[in-house]
Amino acid sequence: MSVSQDSILDVIAEESLVERSSLTPDATLESLGIQSLDIISIVFALEDKFGIVLEQSEFEGVTTVQQLVDIIAVKANAAAESGPAAAEPAAKT
Repeated sequence: MSVSQDSILDVIAEESLVERSSLTPDATLESLGIQSLDIISIVFALEDKFGIVLEQSEFEGVTTVQQLVDIIAVKANAAAESGPAAAEPAAKT
């Protein structure tokens, strides 16, 4: 199951307390008042929701909503495609 942009934006809106309609692709995080501490909260919520691990270095230089969504979508969709079996250790033979 693929992770939708809408589901990512819903989490960002909820965690940042920014109106969902304001989260347009070209909106800058700065213009929305989303600061580094907000991004940390957003990242934790996204990791929990989508079962992914995001590194701080992945967000360096991110300035727009679309850049943030793109990073998360790639990770979340890769995790969704690999499924839960990929997270389990291989059986010993």
